[in-house]
Formats: sequence, C-alpha cells, structure tokens
Amino acid sequence: MARFVTILVSLSILGLVASEDGSPTVSTASGKVRGTVQYTNDLPDKPVYTFKGIPYAAPPVGDLRFRAPEPVIPWEGVMDATKSGPFCPQPVDLQHTMPFRLSQTTTSEDCLTLNIETPTTNADDGLPVLVWIHGGSLERGGGYLLPFAPLAAHQDVVVVTFNYRLGLLGFLSTGDENAPGNFGFLDQVLAMRWVKENIRNFGGDPDLITIFGESAGGYSVSYHVVSPLSRGLFRRAISQSGVFGTNPVQLNPLRIARIQAEELGCDGDDTAALVDCLREKPTEQLLAGYDLLQLRLVGSNLKPFRPVVDGYFLTSTPEYLIRKRQVSLVDYLMGVNDHEYGFMMPRASHLPNFGKGMTHELCAALLRMGLQDYVDYKGSGQAILTAILERYLDHADPDDIMAIQYRYTQLMGDLMFVAPTLRAADGHTGAGGRVHLYENHYVPSFLRAARPGWVGCDHTDDWWMVVGAPFTDIQLTSDGNISFTAADRQMSLKMMELLANFARTGNPAEEWPVYSTDHPVYMNLNLTSSVDVGLKSDRVTFWNKVVPKLTRLAERDEL
Repeated sequence: MARFVTILVSLSILGLVASEDGSPTVSTASGKVRGTVQYTNDLPDKPVYTFKGIPYAAPPVGDLRFRAPEPVIPWEGVMDATKSGPFCPQPVDLQHTMPFRLSQTTTSEDCLTLNIETPTTNADDGLPVLVWIHGGSLERGGGYLLPFAPLAAHQDVVVVTFNYRLGLLGFLSTGDENAPGNFGFLDQVLAMRWVKENIRNFGGDPDLITIFGESAGGYSVSYHVVSPLSRGLFRRAISQSGVFGTNPVQLNPLRIARIQAEELGCDGDDTAALVDCLREKPTEQLLAGYDLLQLRLVGSNLKPFRPVVDGYFLTSTPEYLIRKRQVSLVDYLMGVNDHEYGFMMPRASHLPNFGKGMTHELCAALLRMGLQDYVDYKGSGQAILTAILERYLDHADPDDIMAIQYRYTQLMGDLMFVAPTLRAADGHTGAGGRVHLYENHYVPSFLRAARPGWVGCDHTDDWWMVVGAPFTDIQLTSDGNISFTAADRQMSLKMMELLANFARTGNPAEEWPVYSTDHPVYMNLNLTSSVDVGLKSDRVTFWNKVVPKLTRLAERDEL
C-alpha cells in the first residue's frame, strides 16, 4: 500500500508550511489544511503531498437538502486533512461492489469534500491540474477509492478528486423552483470553482485545469462542456466511456418525483409540500424509498433521477446546445473500451442467466424494455426493434445461445457508449472544438484471468491504468493483494502519460491526429497503439444514421 509517512525535515517552499510534527500545511481561502505525504511503490524518493476531506461547500443538510450547494463556511485554525471524508449516501454499500478494501466506508449527507494529491506545493511551479469526476451511474461511488498518487508522481501533475450528491439527493427534480434538480452537477461546479480559486497554493496552474471522468464521470464532463455555469472553470475535458447520450436528460421528472413521494408517504399533488415532506425524512428512509422506486419502475421505460433541463445548469438539451454552438470549445479527449457491455454491466444489472447464454426472445424482451431510454422512436418502436435485432442477431445460429449473448453485449455497448461517443465527437468538432478519439483494448491481467475468454476490454478496465493502480499495493477484499504484471505497469505508464500530455498541451501524443467528421481518425490504445479510421463505423452508422431515419419515416407515415 502507498505508505504514509511524516516528513521529519523542514519544508520551506512557497505555499507550504511545516507544522511542528513536520506534516505539510497549506492555506486556502477557507482556512488552513494539514495533510500527509505518500509514495508510490516504485518511486520511494518522490513524495506526493496529500490532503483529504477538505470541505468545498456547506453541508447540504436540513433546509439545504434539495437545494443548490452553498459556499463552504471558513474555519479557524488548521483543519486535519489526513483522512478522506465520508461518501455521499447511496443505495448500496460501496465496499460490496469493490474487489479491494476501501480505506473508509462511511456515508453521510455532509459529504461535499475534495482531496488533492500534488508532487509539489510550490505555487510558482504551475503544474497542470486534473480534476477527476467519479463514475457510478450518478447513484453510487466516491471520489477517493484509490489514490491518484502514481499519476501525480510520474507525470508531475496535481490531481483533485471529490464527492458529489447522488441519486435522489443529487438529482430529484419537480420540474419547478421547488426542486429544479441537477444538484449533483451543481456540486461539481462548486468543486471546480473551489479548485480554480485555491489550487495555486498546492502547486497547480488555475488556468491549466482539465476535468476528466469515467462512465458517469465521463458524461458529467460532457454536461459541463455544454453548461453555461461551468464555462471558464476548465481548459480541457476528457470523457472515458460516457457522454451525455449515455445518460440522456429526464423528460418527465415530476412523474418520477411523485412516484418517489408516494413510496415515502408524501403528498405528490403540491410540489412545495412534496419537497418539504422529503426534507423531513431520515437519510435511511430516503434510501429505502429509492430502492422501492426502482422496483416500481422495472419495465416502465422510466429511469430515476437523471439530468434535467432546468434553465440554469442546463438551458436546453445537450444536442440542441451543440447544434447552436452554445458550448465551451475546449480541447476534448474522448473514447470507449472495445467491449463496454462485456461483463461488469450485465452482472451489475442482474441480466437473467448472464454467462449461460441468451435466447433471441430474451434479447428482444430486454431490448424492448430499455430501448426507449436511448432511442426516441415515437410510435415506430416495433420497426426499430426489428431492425436492431436483424442487424445484430440475423447471422447468429438461433441454437447458439452463447453467440447470441455475445452479440447482445455488443449491441448494448454500441447503443449506450460507442454511438453516443461518436455523436458527441461529431457535435463538438462541428461546433468548432478539437477532439481526439480513442478505443482502448488493454485488459489488466488480473481481470483477464478472472473473466471468461470471450470478454474483451470491459467497462472501467481503463480506470485501473489511469489511476496508476499497478504502482499501489491494493488489498483484495478476500485475501492478499491484487497482482499486476510488467505489462500492466507499462500500459499504466503509457495511459498516464497520454492524459498528462493532453492536460499540458491539448495533444495526447505527437502521432495522434485530430478527429474530424471528414476524417474520423482514432487511436487504438494498447501496449502497441495504432491510428485507424472509422471506429466501428458500420455499427455506428446504423445507430446514428439508420435508426433516426426510421424514426423520421414513421413520423411522416403518421401524418
């Protein structure tokens, strides 16, 4: 494990003060914080100064529940920033979803804290800053699952992670002023604003901030690119396995809010009374009600607590804002793994009999339940469903249930991740921004050994490499440590370098060309990478051209 030690020498660099016990102390606009020092397991002589659990907002409790976050209340003296703060409340025990032991597992509504890992606290260094937005479907997860110290140490960058409100507490919306919604996104904005104002004292350059995230973190990044509130808070953006099309806006949030209110014994007719009633409920009761809500919505084509067009954080749909070029024209790195729905997500969603094969009928039933979440088919659902099944399953032996299952995982990965990412890439370049695109093929060795051979590079496989996991001793929940190979370390170094290069210059590598709709180049990422053209082009064309055309034809026939 990255070992934490106390520095026993006097530190006199600008911005850093040595406490009596030698631990690093930094001044912020809110007050002083005292941190610790950690080292990666391969760089024993390069310290990474670490500050955890720094509040960036007032606790969103009591009357502040279901409201935009308020600025943090300054404190007197020196705050102990040696332990990460509690995670935000979520419907599952986060430890039960992780293969490794977390340093802490507590949750609390008083959770809006951030963590900083920096190889220097000299304000004159002006290092690139990478602000990580964690994933977890906007309903689970936390900022500090593993240290980003390897990225900070190997690439001389400052890394910031943070918590934000999740699920019901983060994204409830009544569609009016009583609960406008997007509270989790507003938390993210306030965290970025805190970083912009304070990161210089931690050795970072406030004008060289890159926001990056994976899955829900990736599509959070894409929403910030189109939000007027986030404009000017970052210079570059990185979306890994997730853009706004992965988690579209909620079109009827009040309906969801009323169902949730009913499950919790609140009157749903008056939105002010509804929100006041929910404010009075204990956290545990809200989480239990959220579980009941999800059961109510099974098979309904309704998804709980998503981003909404609130007229404040999000003034219209991302697609409209991009068409109107009302976006931040930042440099944008985005991409996917080559088998996004290969293993983790089907298991997490409790796909029936996953791993044992699927019939054509089961695929059709599952697709029918979830399709409307991603395709606005307006009465043409059966025609589109038939076209999708023909495109992916027509050449599969109907008796080969494992082949059908594999094709279904490809279908869902394309629908949820690949096609939306290509739409986002085309939209951002069309608006005048620069895009670098990739598809990652590298699978960490311990994951490859634990999964069936037909699974490719799955959802979140890249996270292990980006966080620098091979350079941290990670204890398994069962026994022993995760074992990484020399190839894992090589790939991790490569991916950390690509991200840091992009944060510094806007270009991940000299040999990596800029994406355009006329020349849709992308990088195949692996131990040996290569430039290619047309990422899954036939399948992407089907989702981004053919399916919308079928919808338009159906609309014309209905007139």
